[in-house]
Amino acid sequence: MAKKTPCSIPKPASIAAIQKVALKEPDHQRDEITSYVEWQLNKGADTQYKVVHLERMKSEVVFGTEHVAWDVHTDEPGRWWVITGPTNLYSQHEFPSLDYTLSFHVGLMARVGARDAKRAPPSRKDRLRSTWRRWETATDALDLAREAEDFQAVGMRCRETLVSLAKALQKDVKLQDGAEIPKAADFVGWFSHIAQHFTSGPRNEHIRSYLKTTSKETWQLVNWLTHTTKASLHEAHLALDATSNLLGMTSLVVIQAESEAPQTCPACNSYRIVAVYEPDLDLDPPYVSLCESCGWSNHEEPAA
Repeated sequence: MAKKTPCSIPKPASIAAIQKVALKEPDHQRDEITSYVEWQLNKGADTQYKVVHLERMKSEVVFGTEHVAWDVHTDEPGRWWVITGPTNLYSQHEFPSLDYTLSFHVGLMARVGARDAKRAPPSRKDRLRSTWRRWETATDALDLAREAEDFQAVGMRCRETLVSLAKALQKDVKLQDGAEIPKAADFVGWFSHIAQHFTSGPRNEHIRSYLKTTSKETWQLVNWLTHTTKASLHEAHLALDATSNLLGMTSLVVIQAESEAPQTCPACNSYRIVAVYEPDLDLDPPYVSLCESCGWSNHEEPAA
């Protein structure tokens, strides 16, 4: 009878060995995750920790949002799950299961998203900050609304938001020769010129028509809510959402028109180009164009 020998479990492969065979993700994605983790771990710390290895583990789309999970190793204090959409990190010592951590992350981000739905989108709010702030006061008013007069007040704040939107863009609009100048508070009249200015040309015909129609209908809706004596909660929600939708679309077309961003990325030909309003960088126009596919940017930070 053969003598039994004890089984031994091999030691885990070294990071150096793993790096030789692991598939590489795009550099800009790895750099973003590395920068995020080191920023999170090192803020306020005496010791500066470094990422020594990272791997993309899985990607899952939940309610239209992609969540990418990364396995990140640091020299100290250990190993982390980093999950995007938006990005957050979790200690693998406290969250050993990736699937559990992903479920926790999705739930947490859903709660954060519900809170942020009442705030202006970060990518658009800076260009029309004062107008977005007025809209945010309308969302706060809706949270406290209980009776018909409270819902009417939400409509009034939405109307003030629309007037603020028109006033914020009036100075940028060049009226056509012979065009009658609308009164300062004539939202519908001014917005027709605003849409014509920022969405000019045959390519934008349908966008221009949609903005003009939507602005008129939104104005009529919020005015009706302001004056109806039987305003209800769901009607206040409709007015608030309609105002947010118009403000968001207007912000987007204004940023696109002013930024002069390229249609495609000059580095990788991707159409995933976004423009970021950066008034403090002394740029003309005051925008930075970014490619979400390869990380290209038309702005370089000055050398230190």
